[in-house]
Amino acid sequence: MDIEKLINKIIPATDYQHRNGFSNTHIIDHLNEYEKKLLEDELINKLISQTKDMLVVETLAYIKSEKSLPSLYDLLSKNTDEMAILIIATSIFEINGDINMIDIAIDSVKKIDNFEDAYYTYKLITAFYHLIKFQNDRINSVINGYKNHKEYLIAHNAKQVLGKR
Repeated sequence: MDIEKLINKIIPATDYQHRNGFSNTHIIDHLNEYEKKLLEDELINKLISQTKDMLVVETLAYIKSEKSLPSLYDLLSKNTDEMAILIIATSIFEINGDINMIDIAIDSVKKIDNFEDAYYTYKLITAFYHLIKFQNDRINSVINGYKNHKEYLIAHNAKQVLGKR
């Protein structure tokens, strides 16, 4: 197995053409334990080398990489982008259930909720899909607060995430 080819399949180029609608879970699900360990080590190396690619973070969460936690906590402490902070906090929570990540996630969403940002609607909608991974009443309450939002897309996606159509 060529680990470099595998990494390029699992973490493709960051452009729209390669990432729009992309999911690597079906590839990961077909790996054996040895290949998953190689993948985990390579992804952690990418984190350490200061990658800003959140797909690396989300992939580590998907494989439940406890070995990556020190690097993820470090990345969380150094990051200033609120969407990245939300993704990292969600990923840490998915790996180890750290309840401190709930407050970090809620705080990030409050900062993302800035209608002066040209991408406000899309960032908030994306945030809902990360938040729901917590499966927590406090988080659900935050999302629930958007189900009657004046912006249709925000309200619709809040309801969609909560399973209320």
